[in-house]
Amino acid sequence: MEKASNIGILIHRIDKKIKANMDISLNRYDLTYSQSQVLLFLRLNEGKLSQKKLQDMMRCSHPTMVGLIQRLEANGFVRTYTDEADKRYKIVELTDKALAFSNDMRKSREQNEKAMLKGFKKEEKEILLDLLDRVYKNISEVETC
Repeated sequence: MEKASNIGILIHRIDKKIKANMDISLNRYDLTYSQSQVLLFLRLNEGKLSQKKLQDMMRCSHPTMVGLIQRLEANGFVRTYTDEADKRYKIVELTDKALAFSNDMRKSREQNEKAMLKGFKKEEKEILLDLLDRVYKNISEVETC
């Protein structure tokens, strides 16, 4: 493969490859990378969030989030209900099936990360994480048109 001469292109290629690899490993569960991200955000937030909060965290459109949740619900990974405190909000909650699956999902992410960082020394990994974190913070401060 040709060496990328632009940091943005390289980061984009890495992102696409990570998602493709995760899609392959999640396929046996009839899940996609995006669906696994919804499950991860829910797990990190005590197992339930409003659909709107998930949409904001995933940085996706309302129709995209509705589709993700519908597929997850059809496959038994989440359940939804109206928020009793505010009927305008739909709550998305992990099911027991999703909670049992979360261990497998964590192992899959760890395997993919191990493959990505093969041959890196501990110090190199720490430097890479620091540099990527700084890149993310810098790009987050950039205002777009």
